[in-house]
Amino acid sequence: MKPGALQVLSLALLAASCAAPPSVVGRTPLLPMSAKVAEGTWALTDDRNDTFNVILRGDGSATSTWSRGTDGARGEQGGWSLRDGEVVVQWTDGWIDILRLGRYGYEKVSYAPQDRERDLPNSFGQAVKLSTDTMWWVGVWRTTSVYDRTGGEELFVCLSSDGSAVKSIDAINTGCWQMQADGAAIHWSDGWYTLLRREGSSVKGRSWKPGADHDGEPTGSDIWQEVTE
Repeated sequence: MKPGALQVLSLALLAASCAAPPSVVGRTPLLPMSAKVAEGTWALTDDRNDTFNVILRGDGSATSTWSRGTDGARGEQGGWSLRDGEVVVQWTDGWIDILRLGRYGYEKVSYAPQDRERDLPNSFGQAVKLSTDTMWWVGVWRTTSVYDRTGGEELFVCLSSDGSAVKSIDAINTGCWQMQADGAAIHWSDGWYTLLRREGSSVKGRSWKPGADHDGEPTGSDIWQEVTE
């Protein structure tokens, strides 16, 4: 090979190695997703790389534990369907999440209401389907507050698979939760403690105010119901 030809080949290979790989966002899914695969609880990330969950039910309803929106700990409600091998989740605020099987596994892309026709989504990332029994507690819950200042007020709580908890009342409204042998425990940053237990087909929450003995009588208790619409 002539020296000049070798130099041209080297430059061509260098240019190819520096070229950006083709984007996988927006491509046709490798394999179409089925309803059986779609149904369940998924772990996703938002544009800040914070984890939240999306629950897709067999009746077509969807719930999200994303609590940074205007509804806070009420999360998000919407519906989902299969279109062209992808799962399309439409939320009541106009946002759309799409789940599909990409080159490197399941992925999520999100579009704001005014940006549905854009080639690139507002955010994208990996999607992981959860399969452990502990995920029974993940979701949005509704109950009644037993707090001193807000007793009797409707209370919403988001429990996410990363162990974070957010409630709809009080200035300090975050905490963390973990599985217990007979339920789930929420340790709130303001000092409150809540223990959830199944009682037949119901879930009962018992709460203790800051400084109270958790082995003693709770400050208050009420039924917790999962928000599904």
